[in-house]
Amino acid sequence: MSDRFAAGDVFWAPDPYNTGGDPRPWLVLAAESIPYAGEEYVCAGLTLSDLPDNVEVTAEDWVVGADPERTSYCSPWVLATVKHGAVASAQGSVTDAFTRRVVDRSVAYLSGDVSVES
Repeated sequence: MSDRFAAGDVFWAPDPYNTGGDPRPWLVLAAESIPYAGEEYVCAGLTLSDLPDNVEVTAEDWVVGADPERTSYCSPWVLATVKHGAVASAQGSVTDAFTRRVVDRSVAYLSGDVSVES
């Protein structure tokens, strides 16, 4: 991959939490505002699992790249730094509003402002 990605882009890359598994989709939360811009991205994992705290990616949230036969969800607590060279392929992008919602939710998890049921 040679083109840089921006916040709101979705791409496929290895899952550091599932060694030996297939790549998973990642939503770029930060690209230009971090050190090593264009070389690394702060991302949140996407999944097909409808878990209670996941954020559904609706048809209206997708700008391009939606799969009309499957519903995706974003897990705002599943965060990773993905290196540009690890990206397997691009999928599309979501709206700025959706990206902001996930960023805000991720910050809430990191700051302890989210009540999590066990």
